[in-house]
Amino acid sequence: MNITAFRLRSLREKKGLSQKDVAQRIGVTRAAYNKYESGASRPVRKLEELSALFDVTADYILGQDATPFESELHDIAPHDHNQIRKYLSLSDEGKLMVDIMLNAVHEREHRIEQNSQS
Repeated sequence: MNITAFRLRSLREKKGLSQKDVAQRIGVTRAAYNKYESGASRPVRKLEELSALFDVTADYILGQDATPFESELHDIAPHDHNQIRKYLSLSDEGKLMVDIMLNAVHEREHRIEQNSQS
């Protein structure tokens, strides 16, 4: 996952929207939007719509401006802040490896939480 994909997913989740919701609002299919979030393609033609929807600059979405992301980090613990910085400095291959592990651990904990609530 690249920085654009990471930021799009983060912005969407922060707004509480599904991929389908975002896709409809910017005028693409859910599959096309999914490619933006997976890093398979860049949202070049939809940057204006995405910027307006998420109230950020196109440069922020593309990873060329860290200002909005940095401002969001003030509520994050220093250790977590350092971990995020490390992640952002990784190569795409390194980020993919971290994403796979993070998704697996997250799914495991989600299943455990759901089982404990049943």
